[in-house]
Amino acid sequence: MRHLIGFGTVTALVIGVALFTSAPAKADLQVCNESGEHISIAVAYYDAGNDSMVSEGWWNMDSGDCRTPIDGDLKDKYYYLYAESDEHTWTGSHSFCLNPEHRFTLYDVDTRCDYAWTKFFQVDTGDADSYTQTIR
Repeated sequence: MRHLIGFGTVTALVIGVALFTSAPAKADLQVCNESGEHISIAVAYYDAGNDSMVSEGWWNMDSGDCRTPIDGDLKDKYYYLYAESDEHTWTGSHSFCLNPEHRFTLYDVDTRCDYAWTKFFQVDTGDADSYTQTIR
């Protein structure tokens, strides 16, 4: 005796497989602004391809916005952030160079600086492929 699978059964199976099969997760370093203020952020990180610490900025964010300064799987445990608004700064104890006036990508920012030394705070991502840091 043969068992035939009807169109409705096949459709249900396809939908079921689609629901349980997901696209690969996108991995990034994301920063979300919950400060209640408009902020600008800069990030510093180790770039193995250039064997250099790099700083980049600026990402401008309204309160409630999220931005992704680092795309792709996180390769390091530590990243560094600096954020400022008209009223506040979010700093730490790690000195890196940044350009306070214009968008920038700078290299060797832990050893030389043609602009401004600024204190960044450390973000410990553990061994995560992606991480979200919230500015409050």
